[in-house]
Amino acid sequence: MGYDFRGIVTSLDVMKRLKDKYTSAKVIPLYNGLIVIPLTDELYDEINKNQGTTIPNYEYLTDIISSYCREISKLGLVAYIEAEYFGGTGSQNAMVWDSSQVIFEETLSQSAINRSLEILGVCKLQGKDEFDTVGLGRHRDTEDW
Repeated sequence: MGYDFRGIVTSLDVMKRLKDKYTSAKVIPLYNGLIVIPLTDELYDEINKNQGTTIPNYEYLTDIISSYCREISKLGLVAYIEAEYFGGTGSQNAMVWDSSQVIFEETLSQSAINRSLEILGVCKLQGKDEFDTVGLGRHRDTEDW
């Protein structure tokens, strides 16, 4: 069984200060004030409008999505995360912005998501990593969120 996820993680406080820019965006509460906006195919198309250029080492992060994350980060920390695994093989990518600046990036690793969540303030629960603490494993595919 595989795992395929991509999305934007930030705080509920940051999202409350933004207007609903994209009609297909779903804001889903995670843990301790964090939310995730899964980057579904519909949202990906709505944001990019067939014009985005993919950033190297990422499957779905485009320059347009990056600009949106940079804009959001003026209000607080924002992370873009993506992971793809099948049969135990795969990798993760993550980028974190604060005040319009990239403060963390890790690609093609096994720990990018946990490290980005730690930067966003996630304190892992006993016996769990940051990924499991916030509940990113509750669905195996982005479209299921």
